[in-house]
Amino acid sequence: MRDQIRRQLKETIVRALRIDDTTPDQLRDDHQLIGGDFDVDSIDMLQLVLEIEKTFGIKLVSGQFDRAEWATIDTLAEAVEKKLVAKGGAALG
Repeated sequence: MRDQIRRQLKETIVRALRIDDTTPDQLRDDHQLIGGDFDVDSIDMLQLVLEIEKTFGIKLVSGQFDRAEWATIDTLAEAVEKKLVAKGGAALG
């Protein structure tokens, strides 16, 4: 399940952040999301959160933003997987 989540996250990241010079396949699982190569500002982060929530049908940020969950693609995939399991193991699209 996590491999599929990672793949969908990479596609969503490239689309939401409008990264033209990188394909989802070029992103590493340990790629830093905050403070990394993407130069993500608060507007970009909000857009990314909304896109991920829409893609997976979950609520990622409720109250406080957890930087540890957003450290890398892999840590974000783990957080998404936990939310999906808590939701009842929703099927991935």
